[in-house]
Amino acid sequence: MTDEIFEASLTDEVLSLMRESSVVTGPEASAYGVYGESIVRMKAPRFDLDRVWKLMDGLIDVHCHTGPAATTHRLYDVLDMAKQASEVGQRALVSKAHNVPTTRDAIIAQKCHNEWAAANNKKRVDLFGGVVLNYAVGGLNPDAVVSAYRLGGKYVWLPNLDAAHHRRVVGAEGGIELLDEKGKVVPELKEILSLIAEGDMTLGVGHNSTKERFAVVDEAVKMGVKRIEVNHVNFPLTKMTPEQAKTIASKGALVGIYVMEFKPPLFYLEEALDIIRVVGPEHIVIASDCGHFQMPPPVQSLRLMITELLLAGVPDKDVEKMVKTNPATLVY
Repeated sequence: MTDEIFEASLTDEVLSLMRESSVVTGPEASAYGVYGESIVRMKAPRFDLDRVWKLMDGLIDVHCHTGPAATTHRLYDVLDMAKQASEVGQRALVSKAHNVPTTRDAIIAQKCHNEWAAANNKKRVDLFGGVVLNYAVGGLNPDAVVSAYRLGGKYVWLPNLDAAHHRRVVGAEGGIELLDEKGKVVPELKEILSLIAEGDMTLGVGHNSTKERFAVVDEAVKMGVKRIEVNHVNFPLTKMTPEQAKTIASKGALVGIYVMEFKPPLFYLEEALDIIRVVGPEHIVIASDCGHFQMPPPVQSLRLMITELLLAGVPDKDVEKMVKTNPATLVY
């Protein structure tokens, strides 16, 4: 007697997922031997991969995490990332670290990278850094902003891991509050916003609550800050509704959609598409937020994102705005 062999691929759950998959039903369906009635098999549709490479060429990743890092393991240092970015023609990347400023590293790495690019006939990548105002640099510390600016730093990120909102969400105590008991921006943050405006730096509004984000953006615009990015509005810890994202964009901020693992719970493609549809690509930047050892390399993460946006029907010109044009306004 022959025992029946269990076929995992024939379970109802798998069959349902495959039949609903865009890979099986979309432009690449022919790779799975699926052809529509009107399709001539010898002329089955193929995705034009050149569209992806053209969009990668000149791309700017305004949010990638480089190592070494005090909080976790990172895949690469900034030199490694620059080499990978150069291979696809990327224009620039912004290096971020939770606990240390990255501007000095970026300057030194730029010199080494330029020499490597020249010696290997590769396109050089512009490297930028900044400072995250977590406890390691004194929290809401104006001197940390001045130091970053005088070294050539581009970004000033508000607290993330040490933000009071972040800590509340993950069940920890303490953290840095951005607003006083009346809901107004605290004095030290006002001073920081004035320095960012004076130095024409970029304000990154990080792991903060929606209430804090609205108050900070209003105050920043009032104080003359010209470059504002509201970071990862599609991240569970800092999620905003598409309508909230549209409102904050109308105040003068760019809205950041970050790819990260490119899978739930950190990323849902449909959520990203909803934000793009409601907010409009002219107000959005797409970045990787990668560098963690459990995530894809930043270049691969962005390639996946661009591919999925194109497959979802987002026009090439709109993708270009989100990965090239808009990010350029934050660092150039």
